[in-house]
Amino acid sequence: MIFEAAPIAWHNGKLVEREQAAPSIASHSLHLGVGVFDGLMAYWNSDRYYIHRLDAHLDRLRNGSTQMGLVFSWSNEDLKAGILSLLDEIPANNYYIRPIVYRSVPQLNFSDTMPVDVTILAVTIARDVDKSLTCHISPFERVSGCAIPVSWKICGTYVNSYLGRRAAEVAGFNDAIMLDREGRITEAAVANIFFLQKETVITPALTPNIFPGITRSTLLDVANSLGIEVIERDVFPSELENFDGAFLAATMMELKPLATIHPYRYDSSNHPLFRRFLKEFREITHQ
Repeated sequence: MIFEAAPIAWHNGKLVEREQAAPSIASHSLHLGVGVFDGLMAYWNSDRYYIHRLDAHLDRLRNGSTQMGLVFSWSNEDLKAGILSLLDEIPANNYYIRPIVYRSVPQLNFSDTMPVDVTILAVTIARDVDKSLTCHISPFERVSGCAIPVSWKICGTYVNSYLGRRAAEVAGFNDAIMLDREGRITEAAVANIFFLQKETVITPALTPNIFPGITRSTLLDVANSLGIEVIERDVFPSELENFDGAFLAATMMELKPLATIHPYRYDSSNHPLFRRFLKEFREITHQ
């Protein structure tokens, strides 16, 4: 599925034509993936936008950028105003908002004194899509968070996700379940994973190799409010045949039930626990 970006973007404090924010072909951000991004949803609910956990997303963007030496002067309030000004200038729709921090200057070397750019894009996206996905165990290992910190959302890190997702699609699946060096299930290419086992939900315990997703955190809060038991622990592929179902959770993906983690089949979309999570999540996003 192709998502189309709006023709304008917020760039360093003002709205510009989208491509005016592009980095130089000689930018080290382009060549090395030295940039940090985030992604959040702006849901259009009849007459207003609901932006899900905006502060948490912007705090994560700022933390990752700071850790990478990509320090910028725009405050969270500036970035919020930029997002709202961008949404005001484009047709009302559901948008995936992508703020990205990088260096656009034509220098292949790098220094922390080089100027830092901040751009915010808006990409149209469908919401509430009820489609079960198929997955396989990826031939690509999840990159070690001890080598490249996965929680910083560094642009270059996502080559690992690209390779996993592409290999899955070539093999006839929608997504990849990625293992770490110890053979533990970490997550899908760009989504956290939850397993369903009777009245219990199991999800991989966070390690440096697992992205601490904001949607994951939201679902843990939902489970707590509903009294649903969630166990965070190591999960291995040998356990897959014992689960009743599974689903993925991420900002852009929302919640997606899994019909397959090859070779095992599940009826995840009809599992009572998944239906409860989906109902609660959609009530949040339809505010």
